[in-house]
Amino acid sequence: MKTLSTIMGILFMGAASISCQKSELPNNETLPEESVQVLTVNSDGVTSFNTPALTPTFENTAELTAEEIEFLFAVREDEKVARDLYAHFYSKYPLKPFEMIGKAETNHISAVEKLLTFYSISFPALTEAGIFANAERQLNYTTLAAAGNTSLEAFTTAAKLEESGIYDYMTVLQDITNPNIKIVIEHMMKASSNHLKAFLRNIDALGGSYTPTVLTQEQFDNIIKSNFDNGKRYKKRGGDNGTNNGNGQNRIKGSVNGKGECTGTSNGQTSTQDKGKGKQGKGYRGGK
Repeated sequence: MKTLSTIMGILFMGAASISCQKSELPNNETLPEESVQVLTVNSDGVTSFNTPALTPTFENTAELTAEEIEFLFAVREDEKVARDLYAHFYSKYPLKPFEMIGKAETNHISAVEKLLTFYSISFPALTEAGIFANAERQLNYTTLAAAGNTSLEAFTTAAKLEESGIYDYMTVLQDITNPNIKIVIEHMMKASSNHLKAFLRNIDALGGSYTPTVLTQEQFDNIIKSNFDNGKRYKKRGGDNGTNNGNGQNRIKGSVNGKGECTGTSNGQTSTQDKGKGKQGKGYRGGK
């Protein structure tokens, strides 16, 4: 979701190791590199990004293309659809899963914004709850919100949204080459898998049943038979306030408007001028 890396930090374990000189280490011993957990999940399946640990895992790469910028903005807006939908359902049915998973979606939005900030991309603030500048996304939200006439229907609608997210992330990951985008999207997919299973628990508790609509039965079974997933650990490369190539956040290298259209990028032309600059985001759930 150009590769290259920054110098890896080395972590000495324990006070004795901190004072130990390299020459004192056994020949076959190497110092461990510090690694961080990007995703956390609790026993109910509520899954959030460890946002302070996210930016330090990013590599320095080429700047984002217009399509990558538009794709990430589309991802942010889709996480907002989920957040707003679960908040709407919670207002109708004050059940903890809607409240807690809705808060997790807010955290996912922050994770995408951290990635955009890492690349010094200017983006607009979130619109008010239930409002979207993209007409297709607005229709999707309105349709989903209208589908939850009972708590069982609300949980089923939420499960369908998470299943759709898993399918879309699974599909777009085949084209992602940027390692930092890949980290975020892989973990978005894991979070959606955890949330799908959490909603299925509640459907079962209410006496309902669920049949996958976009995933194959095999894909669906593999997800629901697995445990809640924290995802992979990653080597720590820098600090929480790092930016791509160390160039600071005051130097804007790209921008995107509220409709999800890239209006500037330092890597090639904007998407309205050059439609062949990459695959990320094309046709992605209401994205450009």
